[in-house]
Amino acid sequence: MAMGYRVVDTTADIGVEAWGKDLKELFEETARGLLSLMADTEKVRVKEQIEWETEGIDAEDTLISMLNDIIYLHETKRMVFKDVQVKEIDEKRVRFALKGERIDPERHTLNTEVKAATYHNIRIERKEDGFKTKVIFDL
Repeated sequence: MAMGYRVVDTTADIGVEAWGKDLKELFEETARGLLSLMADTEKVRVKEQIEWETEGIDAEDTLISMLNDIIYLHETKRMVFKDVQVKEIDEKRVRFALKGERIDPERHTLNTEVKAATYHNIRIERKEDGFKTKVIFDL
């Protein structure tokens, strides 16, 4: 299974389906899907990097915590992110780096105001060729 993600519309929220050959790729692709919802990542330059660590009780909880931390960092640091890189991962902990810059209203198009990643039907599926998930976000 190749890496990737796609945005999925739901009634009042929006979802991201993601896939990857391992948990590292799955978490990165899900986060990239989230970043694409928040801003036009093509216009973001990599000027700063934020290292962050998140924990959870299982892989699904860890993924949701990571995504909500990305939303938190976007809002509190007033930054947009171009990419994410998972540095270390297991089912109960992920250490990652976000690459981006401070929001520049003249250059950045902020797309959707994402409030939170939800636990609605969250499940990480193990497939023959990797992992797959779907995450629903509150808008």
